[in-house]
Amino acid sequence: MPPATPGGVWTDDQLYTFGLTQGEKPEAGVVSEGGYLFGTTFSAGDQYCGCGTVYELTPPATHGGTWTETTIHTFTGPDGAYSEAPLTVGPGGLLYGTTADGGSAACGCGTVFQLTPPSAPGGAWTESVIYSFTGSNGDGSGPVASVVVGQNGALYGTTVGGGSANLGTVFKLTPPTVTGGVWTETVLHSFTGQNGDGATPVAALALGSTGVLYGTTSEGGTAGKGTVFAVAP
Repeated sequence: MPPATPGGVWTDDQLYTFGLTQGEKPEAGVVSEGGYLFGTTFSAGDQYCGCGTVYELTPPATHGGTWTETTIHTFTGPDGAYSEAPLTVGPGGLLYGTTADGGSAACGCGTVFQLTPPSAPGGAWTESVIYSFTGSNGDGSGPVASVVVGQNGALYGTTVGGGSANLGTVFKLTPPTVTGGVWTETVLHSFTGQNGDGATPVAALALGSTGVLYGTTSEGGTAGKGTVFAVAP
């Protein structure tokens, strides 16, 4: 909490401490929506898979009260596993995220998922897998960064592996034209690590006003130490 007067001491408040069933190792930051906090845990959530969770923190009714944690989804593997990225808030309060592992593909190459809020307060959130990466035929593998929302609800993100050289990709997910339809994935760029190109992007993209996507790679470039790149439509 900020100090009451300029130059004063900031106060650290523990809003919540995780346990086994609520999830462990929250590696990503939280996002705020309507006064609530939302985030992911990398692991645990149940004694079988331990694939991580998505949680909601509800603020107290009075200042200084106790925050309330609610697990709104527990990953099981086929629907994703081991989320390392912050969530992204979309139109209508939808939450989008990625998992580095799991999914329907045999490789367990990760997913992009959507959480739809309940129709009434206190109801259950609904999770759906938007896309399962395959890591083959040029597709990406292992998204560890969050996605950004572009025009017409399209999602953009990166994978650390997969692509034509297995050094990562930039991808686009186009929403279906009808509710409940299939999202369409397009690989916009496959990193090669050659001729100055980057390799292994681990961070989220930034979307410019003209639709240009900006990002970083942790490797590649002319010195092999990483790059800042732009992908233009």
